[in-house]
Amino acid sequence: MQITYEMKKDYIYFKIIGEYNDSEDFEKINDLCDIAKKHGFSTILIDVRDLNYDFDTFKRFNLSEYWVKKCYDLGIYKTAVIGIERRMDILSENVVNNRGFEFKLFTNEKEAIIWLSTSQIKKIENIYDNTKV
Repeated sequence: MQITYEMKKDYIYFKIIGEYNDSEDFEKINDLCDIAKKHGFSTILIDVRDLNYDFDTFKRFNLSEYWVKKCYDLGIYKTAVIGIERRMDILSENVVNNRGFEFKLFTNEKEAIIWLSTSQIKKIENIYDNTKV
């Protein structure tokens, strides 16, 4: 498993390629979050389209729980993951979102970037701006 990253204007982009290594998964989560925090990012885009992996439900749940804890500790609040549809599972998205973080799975990079740039706070403010009292 190899990780590269590129700093964008509003987010940090990680690309993970190669064969998934079960013994490195929590260490790699730490690496991603630490790199994002070191460079001052609270928004992350992770591309796993070239990562060969197959997680069972228990593994997805544990990785998602660990992601939440690590993000909370470092102040990372929004993550988009781009993957291949046949490997995507909504469980990860649900676990993370149910714990108060913005996390979404995508198969399209452009859609992921648009979602990352849209804040839920901005959406709520827009609703109130359009309300007449």
